[in-house]
Amino acid sequence: MPSLSYQIEFEVYCSCGNGLCGNCTEGRNGHSEYIAVEPCEKCQDSKYDEGYSDGYDEAGKEFFEEIE
Repeated sequence: MPSLSYQIEFEVYCSCGNGLCGNCTEGRNGHSEYIAVEPCEKCQDSKYDEGYSDGYDEAGKEFFEEIE
């Protein structure tokens, strides 16, 4: 059976603008190939800070409710 193979070169960017080429891995699963992309460190840090702030605010709200 004849087969056709090709190579595509492309660049991957996060929605924040950081390049993600170092965060991509190629793989093969059965008959298909895939590219897995991990979030950039800037976005991970931002979400971590956001979660910390949300938890801190929630804990502060509960603390002040107990005092009243």
